[in-house]
Amino acid sequence: MASNFIPLEGKSKGYRIAMIILAFLALSGFVSFIISYLEGHQMFGSNNAIPWGLPIVMAIYLIGLSAGLHILAFLIYIMHQERYREVIRAAVFMAIVLIFGAMIFIALDLGRPEKFWRLFMLFFMNNMASMFAINAIFYSCYFVSAVIYLISLLNNMKRFSMIMGMIAFGWAMLTHGGTGAIFGFISTREPWFSPLSPFEFIFAALTSSLALLILVLVLIYKVTGRELAQELIASLGGLVKGLLLGMLLLMAIGELTHIYSPARDAAIYMLTGHLSWLFWALLIGTGVIIPLVILFHPSMKRSVRGVVIASALIVVGIFVKRYYLVIPGAAYPLHYYPGKIEGVWGEVGSFSFAPIEIILSIGIVGFLALIYIMGLKYLELLPAKDKIEKVDKKPPAPTASEGIKEPRAKADAITPDKAQRKPDERNQK
Repeated sequence: MASNFIPLEGKSKGYRIAMIILAFLALSGFVSFIISYLEGHQMFGSNNAIPWGLPIVMAIYLIGLSAGLHILAFLIYIMHQERYREVIRAAVFMAIVLIFGAMIFIALDLGRPEKFWRLFMLFFMNNMASMFAINAIFYSCYFVSAVIYLISLLNNMKRFSMIMGMIAFGWAMLTHGGTGAIFGFISTREPWFSPLSPFEFIFAALTSSLALLILVLVLIYKVTGRELAQELIASLGGLVKGLLLGMLLLMAIGELTHIYSPARDAAIYMLTGHLSWLFWALLIGTGVIIPLVILFHPSMKRSVRGVVIASALIVVGIFVKRYYLVIPGAAYPLHYYPGKIEGVWGEVGSFSFAPIEIILSIGIVGFLALIYIMGLKYLELLPAKDKIEKVDKKPPAPTASEGIKEPRAKADAITPDKAQRKPDERNQK
């Protein structure tokens, strides 16, 4: 079977400009890494009260995007949805790039990234009762299986693709469910402790990854001159809406559970404290309510512009959700001595991003984007231009002139009876 996918030409001026900009961002990130490596974590905004900073926020966010993309791509593949199958390869490759970036952020947060191999010394140097050690297995196995799955797709190995896709699907579920378990299983942190965390992480991953995929596809197809069917984007917007509602339901259950808990102080702080505006304004308002209004609007939900705006807000909102989980969640003090406040440990922690970690994070994102657009050039990830135009295209409606001609054609059609009558009429005349 001939492949309907082709690589990007990559000869345009815009492509070269994008390569230069992303290469500059990647270089600035590398310089920031060298400085932070030599100076240590004192260059970052983290402290004893809030030990995790922007690298961890970015890591769990990228893990969610990657796992969600792969889960969606495999579900589309096995459900034989032809109108979605054109985006599978691009989605799987994006998932691989994002999980690779997440592992870079994790390695950098360790302080000594050259010792990352210690994460894989299972049962020797790691506590296998810890979710951190277990997730090292999940991340590595997911990455390898996703790469093999993409190779099978590129070579049109249908049966093997189904097997590897199923394996990678399982690892993707474990990967982000395990990431949610890192937070949900920490009983000493009241805002994090929840059995719903793995499921909420998966729903948030599916929602944000599909929203990101919509943005990337619209951008790439517009730049490369491909026609993306409006029905396809509207249908993807409907899927995003359903996933967003599911995520909102799990969030509501989780927050209500924490509020009704006897130890509700941390939950009250998260909802009413000095950082609660992140939750109400950016997460709920910008990331949930406004997108839902757009996606429920009769005309906007069918327009590419409306779906793109909603998707962009969802991507931003779920990033804020990850920041809100990590930073304010760690800011509330632990109860080392219940009923007493001992020094700074009884105070709410403060945090501010350091310029170097912002530049480092932007540089890594630029590096990942550089890898992705290079992959578009050298791998057969995008469908041919004429292929996209055939997807979901309905036959054109007859014009007014055609509608008038059709009855005439039927009226002028000569039946056998009429053919016999006409010579008789001539003879009578």
